[in-house]
Amino acid sequence: MTGTENSSQIVSLIRTFKMLNRFNRTRSDARQSRILYFDMLTEYYTQIKNAHDAGKMIASHPVFFPAEILYAMDIVPMHTEMTTWMDALFLKEQGELLAKGAELGLAPEICSPHRGVAGMFALQKVPRPDIILWSNLICDNTAKFGELVMQITGSPGYFLDNPFQNSPAEMSYLVGELKDMIHFLEQNTGRKMDYTKLSDIVVRMDHEIELYREISDLRKAVPCPMSIDGYLELLGADYMFPGQPASAKYLTLLRDELKIQVESGRGVISPERFRLMTLFIPPLYLINHLADIYAGLGTVSVVEPMFTRWSEGRLDPSKPLESIALKSFLLPERRSMYGLFGQTAINDITESAEQFKVDGAVYWAFLGCRHTCATIKIIKETLNDVDVPMLTIDCDLVDPTVNSKEDTQSKFQQFIELLEDR
Repeated sequence: MTGTENSSQIVSLIRTFKMLNRFNRTRSDARQSRILYFDMLTEYYTQIKNAHDAGKMIASHPVFFPAEILYAMDIVPMHTEMTTWMDALFLKEQGELLAKGAELGLAPEICSPHRGVAGMFALQKVPRPDIILWSNLICDNTAKFGELVMQITGSPGYFLDNPFQNSPAEMSYLVGELKDMIHFLEQNTGRKMDYTKLSDIVVRMDHEIELYREISDLRKAVPCPMSIDGYLELLGADYMFPGQPASAKYLTLLRDELKIQVESGRGVISPERFRLMTLFIPPLYLINHLADIYAGLGTVSVVEPMFTRWSEGRLDPSKPLESIALKSFLLPERRSMYGLFGQTAINDITESAEQFKVDGAVYWAFLGCRHTCATIKIIKETLNDVDVPMLTIDCDLVDPTVNSKEDTQSKFQQFIELLEDR
């Protein structure tokens, strides 16, 4: 199979990223880090498009999967949910993917990015992956979707089992799982693990996590130097480019840009009237519209405790597999979305409200994410205890039929009026 046979979605994404960066380069106010980010996306999907022609193998994988392993083995990673997200954000063709997922029997209650992934492979919008990888991190949708993709593509697959707790026994178990997965990849791709390369990736990943923490701290400044659309860039940098030189360069550049803004007292919104906490992820197809709504209301999203605040800990390049396992326990998403929703997650939310001087919170209640929606009542009560009102908006990440621009703007306007009356 050649990389050009089934790449229509990939080609469209590459064309879109290049077009956006041509526009960005003409703007004097465009962040240089954003330009670099779109260059990274262009290169990422170009690698996927050309992989088979270059004699390389493609491994598809879901969110929160250790793609560092693939980079160390020179296997081309293809992040499936992010590709559906990119389609919703930039191509607006997700309706076709979701309709095909429905034809396959996937109910509307199932996570729409996973329904979109199934449709994407069934419609052959992307190159056929040679390997299917998936895990139970972070939900039952993720745990099951790999089996369906294996059926659709006919490719072999491996399921990575993540333990719930961070104990010595469970850490040892996860390292064993990683070793077994590496053996599976070596057997099915002919590629050998390069542990020296993996150690180098761990060095960069450790540095990147520190940069995430610095960026988070800079967003505590009043006024805040970053807008809500930058939130998705932060997710993409880790989900798609973990431990890669480009992501370290991007995060360093973003950190430096934000530092200059903070030192000069410039915020992304002027004047900054209200500071919001964002819980879960807004509808991706509305993100640019949301940025306009926030700006028009003098509002800024300053923190996303469920996604952008990393736990404390350092990675050790002399123990690369143990470090890859440890990283999975440092993920912000793990505290509130995997296993017990405990006191640590609650403390993180209250500390974020205080440290970031939050006026209100918005919970995007993604209908396909049942385990996170189950925590809404707890989170709302927790924020009430620290006098932070919370707006809950039922939504879908990629399905454009769920949320309209007008309805979303109306709800935001009403919430801002509530904050004004306090």
